[in-house]
Amino acid sequence: MKKLLVSLTLSVFLATTPSLALAATLSLSPASGTFNKGCPVTLDIILDTGEADTDGTDAILIYDSSKFTATTINTDLTPKIYSDYPGSNIDEASGKITVSGLASVSSAFKGKGTLAKINFTVKETAGTGATMVKFDFDPNDKTKTTDSNVVERGTVSDVLSAVTNGNYTIGTGACGVGTTPAPSILPKTGGQGAVSVATPTTQPSSPQPPKTIDDMVGGKTGTQELTFTIAIVGSVLTILGILGLALL
Repeated sequence: MKKLLVSLTLSVFLATTPSLALAATLSLSPASGTFNKGCPVTLDIILDTGEADTDGTDAILIYDSSKFTATTINTDLTPKIYSDYPGSNIDEASGKITVSGLASVSSAFKGKGTLAKINFTVKETAGTGATMVKFDFDPNDKTKTTDSNVVERGTVSDVLSAVTNGNYTIGTGACGVGTTPAPSILPKTGGQGAVSVATPTTQPSSPQPPKTIDDMVGGKTGTQELTFTIAIVGSVLTILGILGLALL
């Protein structure tokens, strides 16, 4: 009787332990943060298969399309955890992103890695405050095929056990580190509307020649006028001198 109880207990343990060991997860990185209006945002979808060899993964994200514009799905990563991504899609109207990774026949994926990078832009018209980007995932229905799932090789079982959604805040500040910086307000150096900035230069001062009388009175014309004036004055003085001698 004791042996039977031990056998039954061991059987239950062996039956439940693999499911625990093969618990895969999906998460977003970063899982929180403040994203400002008009700024680009990149979220990584992180897959951890636990101990399971997987044939593929479907990650389905739901986001608020009144706050975010999903621009691109980047699956060309190093390392690339799946060889093919046949069903990746952005549905902007419904605010849904689908990333489907498929392993090659010769090589299943086991471990932890980045499934894809999703690039967003926060809309200028986005309302400020809390928002979420979350996985479409029903943990109570393992037979559901339209939500996120991780498929085990050989059994075709869904081993996805938990997801970590993203909780964010929409703000109004400047774009953060790693985003496209605003253009600096600098003088243009060419093209239409260019602003020419003069750079002061220091010129060596050359010795100036001493000013002549010509310079002081305004050049050649001034010299002739001065000479003529001096001649008249001289003539007057000469006449006065002769008259003075005559009166003596």
